This record gives sequence, C-alpha cells and structure tokens, in this order.
Amino acid sequence: MSRNSFWLTGIFLLIIYPLIGQDSTILGFRPYMNMVKSDHPVSYQASLLTGVADNTRRMARGGFDPKVEADWDHKSFDDKNYFSQVSSALKIPTWYGIDLKAGYDRNSGEFLDNSDFLPQRGLWNAGISVPLGRGLVLDERRAALQKADLFTSMTEQEQVILINELLYDAAQTYLEWQIASSLYAIALEGQSLAQIRLEGTRSSFINGDVPAIDTLETFIALQNRNLDLQKAEQNLNNARLALNNYLWIEGEVPLELAENTVPEIVNTSLLERSVDSMSLIQNIWLARHPELLLYDFEIADLNVDQRLAKEDLKPNIRIEYNPLLAVADDALFDEFQAEEYKLGARFSYPLFLRKERGKLQLNKLKIQDTEFKRSLKSQELTVKLDTYIENIRQSKTQFLQMNDIVTNYQRMLEAENRKFSFGESSVFLVNSREVKYLESRVKQVETLRKLIWNRFTYLVYLMALDDVV
Repeated sequence: MSRNSFWLTGIFLLIIYPLIGQDSTILGFRPYMNMVKSDHPVSYQASLLTGVADNTRRMARGGFDPKVEADWDHKSFDDKNYFSQVSSALKIPTWYGIDLKAGYDRNSGEFLDNSDFLPQRGLWNAGISVPLGRGLVLDERRAALQKADLFTSMTEQEQVILINELLYDAAQTYLEWQIASSLYAIALEGQSLAQIRLEGTRSSFINGDVPAIDTLETFIALQNRNLDLQKAEQNLNNARLALNNYLWIEGEVPLELAENTVPEIVNTSLLERSVDSMSLIQNIWLARHPELLLYDFEIADLNVDQRLAKEDLKPNIRIEYNPLLAVADDALFDEFQAEEYKLGARFSYPLFLRKERGKLQLNKLKIQDTEFKRSLKSQELTVKLDTYIENIRQSKTQFLQMNDIVTNYQRMLEAENRKFSFGESSVFLVNSREVKYLESRVKQVETLRKLIWNRFTYLVYLMALDDVV
C-alpha cells in the first residue's frame, strides 16, 4: 500500500470509527449488492421477461402445429334422407410453406350434387399444397417465428437494463448511507471538541485566566455543534430507512436494517480499476450496449416485415395435388391408381399494388427512422461516457486537493491550540480554526461522494455495473 493510500485509509477510519462499537454489525457494499441482485422484486420481475419471451415463441411455433378438422352435414325431411356428408382431414404445415394434407370423405343421400357422389364406403385423399409465388420464400408463419426469436433476444437486453438501473439506484443509496455515517461522525467529533473546550474555558475562568465572555462563546459553539449533530443524525436515520427499500427475502418479504447496523468504511478506490480498464475498451463495450442492441433487434424485426412486404408484390399462386383412394370391400385402402386424383390451382394478383407498395415504403421509412435513432443514441452514449470519464478525473484531483487542505487546516488548529495554551491566542481564534477544519472535513467527504457517484454513473451508462459488483 502506498503512503497516500495508507494516509487516506487512516482518515476514513477516523471518520467512521466512532460509529462502530462492539455491538455494531457492518453491512458491506458487495454483500449488500448481492442481496439486491438476488432478492429484490425487480430482479424477479426481470426474470419474468424470460417467461414472456418463451411463451411468445411457443405461440409462434403454434403456426406449424398439425391441425385436425372434421365436418358433418346432414339433412332429413319428410322421411327422406336428403344428404349426409362427412369430411375429415389432418393438415400438417411445414417450414417451407408447403402444406401436407390427408383426409377421409363419405357422402350419402337422395339429393346429393353429382360432384358429391363418392364410393359407398367413402374416399381417402392425401395431398400437397405448394406456393409458387407469394409465400415461397417467406410467409406469415415463418415471419412470426423469426420475430419471436428476435423478441427473445430483446427481452434479454431489457433484463440487463432493468438490473443495471436497479443496481445503480441501490449502490447510490448505499453510498448516501456511507456519506451520512461519515458526516455524522464528523459532527460527533465537532460536538466532542466543543464540549472539551467549554469545560476547559470554565476552569480557566474560575482560575481567572480568561474573561466570562469566553465561556459564553464556547457555550454558543457547543449549542451550534449539538444542532449540527442532530441534523446529521436525522440524515443518517433517513439514509438507513432509504436502504430498506432494497432489502428483501425472495422478492416478497421486506427487511429492515437493525439499529446497530453500520456501513463499511468508504473505499476511496471503489470501482476505480474497473472504470480505468473499461474506459480503455469503451468502444467494444458500446458495440454490445443493450440500448443499441435493442435498436439492432428492432431493425432486424422491421427487416422481417420488409421481406414479408416484398412477398406481397408477388402473385399468389398455389398448386394443390391430392391422390384419391377408395375404401375396398375387404381392406381399408383400395389399390392406388395414378389416374385417380384431384388437381387444382389458385391465382390472384392485385393490378395496382397500391396497398403492397405503400406497406413496403412505410417499412422502409421505419427502418431509416430506427437507424437514425440508433446513431443518435450511440453518439449520446459516447458523449456521456466521455463526460463522466472527465468528471471522474476532475473529482479525483479535487479529492486529493481536499486531502491536502484538511491536513493543513488540522496543522493550523493544532498550532492555534498550542498558542492558546501559552496565552498567545483567544477562544475566538481557536474556534474559528476548528470550524474551518470541520468544514474542510465535510467538503472532503462531499468530494469523495462525487467521485464515487461519477464512477457508478459511468458504469451504469456503459451497462457494466452488474459485471463489476
């Protein structure tokens, strides 16, 4: 450990030490963050997105499920069997737009249409339906499945965003608790110094060494320090209560911090190495940034719509071929005859294609709009990240300067106390030096808060906070 690191650790041990008694329990930063990640309701809420994605994909795969159909139509009137028609089929869609079909039909009755007459025992049919134009490359079923896969990837990135935002809020709340604890310790030290000075001034007044007004001045100083301590204690209690928002058991049972629970000592180098290393490969992290990937998946989703819209420009041609098999007297199937079949074709094509061309151009505009949004978001993230890197550098410089200022104020206070003991100073000057020293301590803590907060913010904008805590 370097001399500076050792000195800084010493200062913050002095800041927090008065708060840590024998009966105190320390809640460390990383154990706290692990509790948030594993048990906070938002973590469970984020995991629900996986179920949403899985069931969305299941619904899309349902477009390829085999389907059984049956139809029965019967008419009887005036003791006459007009007709009785039974039709059943099993349809099996395939990935390439080809549909397979097998079925059984049986008709009877006195008033059947000539085209509905079938062998007495019924007729089996099997066949295939093939698209030759629209739907050959892509159709609604395949498009739905591709979009469901993209939705699964999108939900994964949304999970990352939710967890990172949760961890950022939780980390910031813990930092505020640490800072409130440090400020309370400073206020406690100030109150203790004022109490000691008042007792010493009273003894000096009794001995005739100082005038009575000096005791009044030190008493006023103690009153102010007591007020500062009360405010610091209130802020500490509020910070502890705010932390309860992030403590849960399995996302259902909220927890509360015990009164004797204190935060760990403020780590001046918290996440420093992570920020330094990730800033060197910032572009690589940006390339896989969840917010940018969401735009990429949205563009891919629109490209699926675009390909489907291009399919609508093609004529709708579908060929159907169905071999026919009668039911034999002594067998389920009669002998297959190649000349016994049913063949059909369907054709349709809009003459002006205004709807189809409009849809195609609209999708193209949506893709361009999303690409512009992605470019803008990428630039915004780059500028923000660079800004926070600069803020981190400036905050670190300011923090080191504040350390020197605190040291110098402490030396001045010690020197003024020595002069006062020799009768060469006054209570007013000693109190002024003490106030400046305590104010510098407070500014030191505030500067540290800004430094660590900038590190948190940089990592959350980089979407890397979950990887380092």
